[in-house]
Amino acid sequence: MVLAGCATNANSPGASLPAQDSPQAQQALQQLRDDYNQGRYGAVIRSVALDGRLHDEASLATRTEAYKLQAFSYCVQDYKQLCEESFTRILQLQADYDLSPAEKGHPQWGPVFTSVQSRYQNQAQATR
Repeated sequence: MVLAGCATNANSPGASLPAQDSPQAQQALQQLRDDYNQGRYGAVIRSVALDGRLHDEASLATRTEAYKLQAFSYCVQDYKQLCEESFTRILQLQADYDLSPAEKGHPQWGPVFTSVQSRYQNQAQATR
């Protein structure tokens, strides 16, 4: 039963996500943005991994932004594999997710995202 629930969540993005953020999730996202903008990448990485407000109480938009900031943080610290994993989480939540043109053009995370996105799309086509 639990496995079936996990499979459902993985295949139907947003199925169990709240439509709106809780005030606590909004606060957690703002702290994440502040940490990122101040170059506290380790804090961003930890917060996304450990702060339940960004998972249990957050909408799809908030979760994808949190994972994006985590991916960017991993990339700027040269943790390419972990950067890829964060981008993969985004695509698992929202298969049609894309970075902005400016974000895609970034020399560190742009190529990583493009590679992950291509691999994810190829896997999705192979399972059809």
